[in-house]
Amino acid sequence: MRIALMTNNYKPMVGGVPISIERLKRGLESCGHQVTVFAPSYEEQEQEENVFRYATLVKKFIGGIVLPNPFDLKIEKEFKKHKFDVIHVHHPMLIGRTAVYLSEKYNIPLVFTYHTRYEKYVECYTKGIAKLDRVMPLYLHTFLKHCDFVFAPTAGMRDYLVRDCKVPAHRLGILPTGIEERNYRVTETEKNRIREQYGCGIRGCEQIPLLLTVSRLAQEKNVGFLLESLALFKSRYRKPFRMIVVGDGPDRKVYERLCGKLELTEEVVFTGMLANEETAAYFAAADAFCFASKTETQGIVVLEAFAGGTPVLALRASGVEDLVSTGINGILTAEDKELYANALLDFCEGRTDRSRLSENAYASGLQYREETVAKEAVRVYNEIAAGRPIPIYSGALRA
Repeated sequence: MRIALMTNNYKPMVGGVPISIERLKRGLESCGHQVTVFAPSYEEQEQEENVFRYATLVKKFIGGIVLPNPFDLKIEKEFKKHKFDVIHVHHPMLIGRTAVYLSEKYNIPLVFTYHTRYEKYVECYTKGIAKLDRVMPLYLHTFLKHCDFVFAPTAGMRDYLVRDCKVPAHRLGILPTGIEERNYRVTETEKNRIREQYGCGIRGCEQIPLLLTVSRLAQEKNVGFLLESLALFKSRYRKPFRMIVVGDGPDRKVYERLCGKLELTEEVVFTGMLANEETAAYFAAADAFCFASKTETQGIVVLEAFAGGTPVLALRASGVEDLVSTGINGILTAEDKELYANALLDFCEGRTDRSRLSENAYASGLQYREETVAKEAVRVYNEIAAGRPIPIYSGALRA
């Protein structure tokens, strides 16, 4: 098949949507399909095969993303060259409207993936003043009428689209982000190298806990809550531990200063951005993956932690609660620093069965392999292109 993937953001921007699209592209290509990504331009972008860059209006917009120009006439000119079988768009606004136009003009099926809780992001950046809780479902309801099929990354997000956005259930399925095979195959040597690098070997009879978070360092990821909870944990644990913070973003300096204020500079290490091929070893080496975001539709990093056999300690929030089950593959708490600090304390002091959590986390991650996800996408593309009905709630993946 010839598939157009359309997005408002992509590499080199770091985030869940660019990662999801890149992995879908790679998975589809590994199955023999022709894929073109339509993505906005960035100053620091690298040339990449089968990625068409269209114009950007604002180079630095909210949270450091760009504001693309979906009216760039070169988009349609490039689009006409390929005779696509399906359009898969990843945003309902800007390039989303362009995708609707191209779908209707050239009579090509349109698929959409709901990645982002936009209303939650707006609340973060307006301190709760602007609320889109009512407006966004109405907009999505109107936009999604133009789509032949809609993917949600989790069952919870699928239910939200049915309940709040009034999307017919027969046009909805689940398509999570695929996880690279590399994440499942980290060696003990690689794990030990990371642990030794950060001083988390055996001290006395105990192994020093190594905690990890991988995140864009911006308001919507709630990293401040995580650090403040960690300070409470430190005051109660009273033994050595390390927290590695992998990632970068507009608020990195804010969080580094906060660590100084909370007296966490000895325990918390900011690595900055790491290449994808490096992060697999970090996920596998950690004792626990800590996550506090409330704006996820899925949480790719949660699945990457699972692939490394690492339990997840997270807030009970949309997207994440579809993946993490307390006492099974991790621990969920309310957004309460006392509760989160106590969950960390119980975990590090051995009052939870860490070995069982780790085994279950790995088993949970197996159903999200990159190739498995791509094959499910193709199955849906083929059914839509042939005009056949798709079973209700298709998309449940199994390894």
